[in-house]
Amino acid sequence: MQQISIIIPVYNEQDNVDQLCAQLKQALDRLELPWEIIMVDDGSTDDTWPRLKVKAAQIPHLRLIRFRRNFGQTAAMAAGIHHARGDIIITMDADLQNDP
Repeated sequence: MQQISIIIPVYNEQDNVDQLCAQLKQALDRLELPWEIIMVDDGSTDDTWPRLKVKAAQIPHLRLIRFRRNFGQTAAMAAGIHHARGDIIITMDADLQNDP
């Protein structure tokens, strides 16, 4: 059975983390495929990382990567893809502009 990996670079998205995780989990739980979400914190300077850690404790399929400083969206995306376990990789932004 194929697995889906959702890759999301995040940078200073503290206000979106909770809603994004909730919407993604709700959408992915409806699928009949295994899934994972990989969020790559690209050196956020706000409370994005602490909020992601809380969400990861609540959502077992949420995996986190943290950069020590901002390397840019391309580097964050590449890191997420490198660590993805899925056969199908989907990339998204964290700004809630895309519906899961």
